[in-house]
Amino acid sequence: MWKWQAEGEAKGVVVLIHSAYEEHQRYAWQIENWRRNGFHVYMADLPGHGTQASPDSVHRESFYEYDKTAAELLRLSAGDVPIILCGHGLGATIAIHALSENRHPVAGAILSSPWFELQKVPSKPTLALSSISKLTGKGKVDHGVELRHLTRRKFQEESAKSPQAIQSFSSPAWWKELLVYLEQAAHLQLRDMPIMLQTGQRDLITQTKAGRSWLSKQSANEFHFKEWPFCYHDLLQEPEREEIFKSMLSFAETAVEAERMRRNQ
Repeated sequence: MWKWQAEGEAKGVVVLIHSAYEEHQRYAWQIENWRRNGFHVYMADLPGHGTQASPDSVHRESFYEYDKTAAELLRLSAGDVPIILCGHGLGATIAIHALSENRHPVAGAILSSPWFELQKVPSKPTLALSSISKLTGKGKVDHGVELRHLTRRKFQEESAKSPQAIQSFSSPAWWKELLVYLEQAAHLQLRDMPIMLQTGQRDLITQTKAGRSWLSKQSANEFHFKEWPFCYHDLLQEPEREEIFKSMLSFAETAVEAERMRRNQ
């Protein structure tokens, strides 16, 4: 786990939870922008990702391990300044599970492109082969996610162009657990807190209507929903990311100020 210090006096702390098949290095731009605007940032590579990836890059880890990581990040970030929990993709779903436990003093949640229902799924032949091969203990599911499915932006960085940037392989058991985990999240109710949910109009990974439906069922007195025109799944990798981040920053600043006022009452 890592902590990046805010520049100057901290307004709050942002806890970032990344999506499936990626790692913290893809969040360098976002981390730096939070820091410049007065927020500490806590983040970790989820189990099975980045620094914790298996040698063959196949996801076999339990979703319980994801929940433990989220809880530990929230525990470490707790202090004098308000917390904003930021999750993207599967990370947004993990954030929802963490918040549903109602044990963490979070001032607000920013959820981008949450996974409730997937639009992109493995092909039927891939799933059929994985079901057969799992009998040998060597089953593998290829979700088929590539950078071109996530963003319209053309990367110049060598790390982003590398075929290792996105590896969407998992065991059949992991894939089955994923689907159960998403269905559970779709029915979770959070306590009253400010929630921002943002999606991309051209998201190729998720069914964005499921996110809108989930938000409409929450009891939050303050919530923000935005579907960004033309954008793909990874909103803060898109050409519009400056504008998208500004909206997140404005929400976070308002939420931490409201939390400070509440504490001073």
